[in-house]
Amino acid sequence: MQPKQKVLGGRKSVRVAIVQTPPVFLDREKCIDRACEKIAEAAGRGAELIVFPEAWISGYPYWGEGWESNLQGWIPVRVRFYDNSLLIPSEDTARLGEAAAKANAYVVIGCNEMDSRPGVHTIYNSLLFLDRSGKILGRHRKTMPTFVERAVWGNGDGSDLVTYDTDIGRIGGLICGEHLMTLVRARLIDQGEDFHIGVFPGAFSIHTGPKLEEADTTGQFFWGHTSTRAHALEAGCFVLSACGYITKSDLGADFPLMDTVNVDYAHGGSQIVAPLGIPLVPPTSGDTVLYADCQADMIKVWKALLDTMGHYSRPDIVRLQYLKSPSQDFSELAVQAFENSPRDLVEEIAERHGLSRENLQPAIERLAKASTKSG
Repeated sequence: MQPKQKVLGGRKSVRVAIVQTPPVFLDREKCIDRACEKIAEAAGRGAELIVFPEAWISGYPYWGEGWESNLQGWIPVRVRFYDNSLLIPSEDTARLGEAAAKANAYVVIGCNEMDSRPGVHTIYNSLLFLDRSGKILGRHRKTMPTFVERAVWGNGDGSDLVTYDTDIGRIGGLICGEHLMTLVRARLIDQGEDFHIGVFPGAFSIHTGPKLEEADTTGQFFWGHTSTRAHALEAGCFVLSACGYITKSDLGADFPLMDTVNVDYAHGGSQIVAPLGIPLVPPTSGDTVLYADCQADMIKVWKALLDTMGHYSRPDIVRLQYLKSPSQDFSELAVQAFENSPRDLVEEIAERHGLSRENLQPAIERLAKASTKSG
């Protein structure tokens, strides 16, 4: 009996592509038109996995804002940002799905996603995953917007920190600063990745000045380059690091907050990294599409030396605890914690509050269920 081939879905090689081209800024319909064109273009070159940068639909918030913002400029920008966010699922995602199906390719694309619940209008920084039949595999919402991004996006709840098993291998992804969240990366490594998607608004330095974000055109300073290479090494997977490309002219001369815009660092800088942490395609600037052929043997050879979640792990010493299992709500976790707690600790808590252990458990269950409903 032949052994089951898990790596790259049993494929010898998979061609991948990163689309590094400007979005149609704050225009969702035209942005999707352009995405469909680029998906077809990349598929025409044989790509089976096609990736777009962070918030590509319909543009990263490159402008600055705060309480001192000019109200008359801020209002129209925020209205456009709202009106051009993406609902998942929707007619817009169906159009993207049709393009993926025609291309017979998997597509991962960054977007500004509007919460679909009727009473909620929060927008998230999300990754949309589409399979080669055009169906939605899933989406990932950035768990912690970085710095001033918190004025724009809400927090993802982490329930979508998963990988997707496909015929070209397991696919997962994170957004920008999440690559500095060690345990979040560990969660995806634990889920198994053949391909990791890392998306960014550009390649920047944050210490050279004079601005907090300055362009890194040499590949020496951008932490996204080092963190994604480290992830390739630790996960033993291929990493597609997609960086945004846009110029001020792409925003339109009449953009109301132009005096606060910083797109100097949005010069691209995407790279495709092998499991050893070495770029197959080095950081590349400009309006382009990057391609690479990813060989399954690269994963197999590296895993033979260092299998992070297998023979090179010590679960008897340290383990990762993931608290967002889709099959468990908070009440189930609370009850499990109660049942697994040392008996003397539980009795001490019960005594402190004038309860017996038998009365404490239903009280915890009621509290946990009430917390779940309110959350």
